[in-house]
Amino acid sequence: MKSFFTVLKIVILVVCLLGVTFGYLFFRVWQKNERPKVVSSSWTETEILLGHASTLSLEIEMPWHRKVIPFPQSYPESLVPVIDQAELTEGSLNPLGTKTWTIRIPFVATSTTDLKSATASFPLKKTNRISPSTINLNLPPLRVITPETIPDNPRIPEGFLTEQEPKKNLLEKPNPPEKQIDLWIWLLGIFTLIALVIHLLKRTGIIKTTPPWEKALTNLSKLDPQDSPVAFYSKLTDILKNYTSERFSFRGRSKTSAEFLEILKNHSLIPNLHLGQLESFAHLSDQVKFADHIPDSAKAPESLELIKVFVNETTPTPENLKTED
Repeated sequence: MKSFFTVLKIVILVVCLLGVTFGYLFFRVWQKNERPKVVSSSWTETEILLGHASTLSLEIEMPWHRKVIPFPQSYPESLVPVIDQAELTEGSLNPLGTKTWTIRIPFVATSTTDLKSATASFPLKKTNRISPSTINLNLPPLRVITPETIPDNPRIPEGFLTEQEPKKNLLEKPNPPEKQIDLWIWLLGIFTLIALVIHLLKRTGIIKTTPPWEKALTNLSKLDPQDSPVAFYSKLTDILKNYTSERFSFRGRSKTSAEFLEILKNHSLIPNLHLGQLESFAHLSDQVKFADHIPDSAKAPESLELIKVFVNETTPTPENLKTED
């Protein structure tokens, strides 16, 4: 059975490295504090009548810590923004530390002045550092034409120019940018990729984990029955608990002897023929560790051999190992 904790350690390490990487990228974006840039801009209508409105749709890519204000502070005299109908939509945060904001705001044409090379600027929320305070935009082409009939000497010219106010339905809820992907989708994809890579590396044998039976036998070979009884039986008990916990996937390391034996009795993969001997060993070990019992000199080698036999006889065959995995 492959070690779950080894894989978990690798995943945690990779996640930590990714966290440090993203943290550095976000810090660099904050440190540079660059001016936002316009991704796209367009009008809902590229040709309108004098006194009518067209809605400007504007996508702005900006650092994660900055925010744009959707009310232009400068614009052509012949185009008047309808401030109370401005909309600002916050996009998702991408792993590179930027966001895409969408602004939609109607502009009313008040004259037929040529709008070629016309510009507008939107303010940015202030920060505590010296940083760009506006984002400037070259307005996309917009043609304003004169109506077929104009009242002679209208008494209220201003009323004529604004009598057909932009309707609310001109300002539909903008869809999120198609190219923007939620941060959680990025993270899910990264974790999936990590899991797939680890799985493939383990399948090809590049990443190898030491099976619990091999670790147990290696540790058992290092024990010396001539050590003090307390030290010897403490180490031997720890090896047994660690082996059974990893081999049979249960938490036995922190259990008392009684709790540990109860788990072994109820586990379907542990042969019953070993339970009696393990129970006697557990009682002897407790007496040595907690009651200052000094066992016969022959008991230590017998206990060591008992645990070795238990490990060997519960080591799965290659066929059983595939079934368990």
